[in-house]
Amino acid sequence: MEEELPEPGLTAERTVRVEPRHATVLFGEQDEPPGLPAATDAADGEAVSVLGTPQLLAEVEFLGRESLRGHLPAGTGVVGIDAEVTHRRAVPVGQSVRVRTEIADVTDRTITVEGELSRADSGAPVGTVRNRMRVVRREAFSERVRTQE
Repeated sequence: MEEELPEPGLTAERTVRVEPRHATVLFGEQDEPPGLPAATDAADGEAVSVLGTPQLLAEVEFLGRESLRGHLPAGTGVVGIDAEVTHRRAVPVGQSVRVRTEIADVTDRTITVEGELSRADSGAPVGTVRNRMRVVRREAFSERVRTQE
């Protein structure tokens, strides 16, 4: 299968507006997923909604996956196996981030996607993600998932 996999260097880019569903609430109570602030003395008026770290990972994983479209062998797909995420700057709801991914490495059936996120207005760095995905045979993978239920 290795000779049929893409070469490193594939890139993709898009701009995403931070919506409430992408956010985490800092310094206040959060509804989804439910959670209380770490600080017991935080007042309701201190709450700030910003792009959540899980969404950083999601944006890179999904864009990286899209960049592989048409570059994988028939009958295969990719599943995430691990990730390293660095979140450097808060982005409030309503602002936009630019997401850029590049296929950095392809070894055996493991594809490494490196992603950078920056503020769309200023270019200031927001975070980086290194996400490894495994190329799997879709039918066999789906069968394993179904039999685990």
